[in-house]
Amino acid sequence: MTSPSIRLSGAVMTHPKRVAAARALSDGLPELGLQVVVDPQPEAPPAALRTARLAWAAVGPDATHHLVLQDDAVPAADFLRRLEPLVAARPDAALSLFTEWGSRTSHVVRIAALLGYTMAPVVDDYIPAVGLVLPAEVARGFEEYARAKLDGRDHDDVALLDYLSDLGVETVIPVAGLVDHREDISLVGNNVMGNRSATCFPPAGTVPAGPHSLLTAPATVPYYDFWGQYSDACVPDESSVDGRERSSARAWLLERSVTHPEMMALLEEALARHPQREFLVDRLSEIVLGEVWIVAFLLGVIAAEHAREVGRPLDFAAPLAKAALATFGPGAVRRVVPARWLPTVGSVLEPLVLDGVRAGAARENARTSA
Repeated sequence: MTSPSIRLSGAVMTHPKRVAAARALSDGLPELGLQVVVDPQPEAPPAALRTARLAWAAVGPDATHHLVLQDDAVPAADFLRRLEPLVAARPDAALSLFTEWGSRTSHVVRIAALLGYTMAPVVDDYIPAVGLVLPAEVARGFEEYARAKLDGRDHDDVALLDYLSDLGVETVIPVAGLVDHREDISLVGNNVMGNRSATCFPPAGTVPAGPHSLLTAPATVPYYDFWGQYSDACVPDESSVDGRERSSARAWLLERSVTHPEMMALLEEALARHPQREFLVDRLSEIVLGEVWIVAFLLGVIAAEHAREVGRPLDFAAPLAKAALATFGPGAVRRVVPARWLPTVGSVLEPLVLDGVRAGAARENARTSA
């Protein structure tokens, strides 16, 4: 890919067991001339960092930016049309092209979508790296950083975030993702996380190329702990590399006079309106539904607070907002629902999540107008 200002080189990082998939991915994007970079020590214990170091070092000599895709990346059909304007909109940033539907960043993407922004900040304690673009000089510098500071056992996405944080590089993601994640047998044990699909992956041709606008990161980020099925709030913590630590969503809301009984009463009202209440309770339990509701409510509170600060309305009918909110439920419960049931459960959860976000936004608006 070339333009007067953006010249992109790229690589696909892979393992010998997946070379065929990596080559197919490269061949599917012939305009990019993606190199296939294979794990240099495939007989050693699995570690993506070995391959990532080579992939990030494979920067073209004239490139302004470098793209690395992992071999299980699934690019959008309009990947090339949308990629260059995104890079050009934030040329000094690290641009993640994917975040999974249960990450911290997924909830910031949802807030951005509700407010009509096209880009959001990455707020995870790693940098989503299934598809990632870095400025060329930043990409070239990763190998030197790895030699000096890493012991080879680090996770590549955590190491990359530490590196970018040291450099002060901004980390962003498009609201409409350019990459989805193909489910496969993870070589580094990530299958225990359950299905990791994209937060917002709209059909090709439905997303305009720009202009682009970036959401300012909210101080507190909603988070659903899909390991333990807890409702969390990631609150500011300057001592951590990502700037936040996990706390209780209940405690955060209680500080704003939102009590647990109040939220559960609103949940009960929403369930009473839901035509498939019994199905949801049977598949998830009232405990899990309660935790999902609290995070949806928290997201609504934070979105309404942010809307007031930036002077934008919340648009629940916006196509990207609907698409991003639709993945909230399955992203939260993917470890407690069998894979064969997840699409159905996610679909049935969708209106309940929307009710929760609306309830949180209404509560915040009522608080500030009182």
